[in-house]
Amino acid sequence: MTNTPDKGDMLKVRMDAVTLSMMDTARAYLKLDKSKFIRESVREKAEAVIAEHQKTRFSAEDWTAFFGALDTPVAPTPRMKKAATKFRELQR
Repeated sequence: MTNTPDKGDMLKVRMDAVTLSMMDTARAYLKLDKSKFIRESVREKAEAVIAEHQKTRFSAEDWTAFFGALDTPVAPTPRMKKAATKFRELQR
């Protein structure tokens, strides 16, 4: 995804008179032209939607299991010990 706008990139939007009036009032308060106001508004909304959908949500059971595993970890298996040894050797 590129962050540099291409002059050929264009978005045409239809909106009702009330929404257009609200946008004009808001952008006047911020002293922004229409294009910049729309770009910033769309970006803010997109970031919020993306952030909301990328959150990890835990059920009560997941939360209990996760913190239970932290509080009482299982003993390492021979395979885990071997992997840890190999990792330490690779780090040298």
